[in-house]
Amino acid sequence: MVLRQAGLAQFVGNYPPEQLKVTTGLTLTHYAALNAGLLNFFGRAARSMSLRIGRQSARYAIDHQGALFGTAALLASKVLPVSTQIKMGLSAMQAGFRRLSQAVGQDRHLELEDRGEAWAYIDYDDPTSAGKTSDEPIGWIQNGAIQEALRWQIGKDVEVEQVACRSMGAPASIWLVSKTPKVPTA
Repeated sequence: MVLRQAGLAQFVGNYPPEQLKVTTGLTLTHYAALNAGLLNFFGRAARSMSLRIGRQSARYAIDHQGALFGTAALLASKVLPVSTQIKMGLSAMQAGFRRLSQAVGQDRHLELEDRGEAWAYIDYDDPTSAGKTSDEPIGWIQNGAIQEALRWQIGKDVEVEQVACRSMGAPASIWLVSKTPKVPTA
């Protein structure tokens, strides 16, 4: 139902191949339509579902698209300080998204900035908010993907908070990613 209502009926029972290539034709527009479909169909309940989709997407990318996202280099980074590992993970994620976008003839403007206690993951083309208007950030899929990718990389949870969103009129969507892992609560 969600795919049909989002104008993505061509993917019902016809999922993209495991190894994404130029021939798949997936674009940022498809991801924008999926996120809009989830929001339209589930309303506020879409948040937890979108976070889970993001986490599962990251797990899938790690398992099936490792070369695209540079996972071998990330495994080798385990000897570095956690803050550096996190920066490397975010940079690898952005590089992978750029390569995927370029494969279908699109550019993806992504940046990473040091904001003291956090890294700012900046996405000027955030497809999850494209064409949407909201009074709160709606980049939950990306939030979940960042959380899961870093959990895989450093073996601990890291605080990820979206602080700006294109759907709210910001020029870019921004997630602040803590440079230190969460302290487990008892």
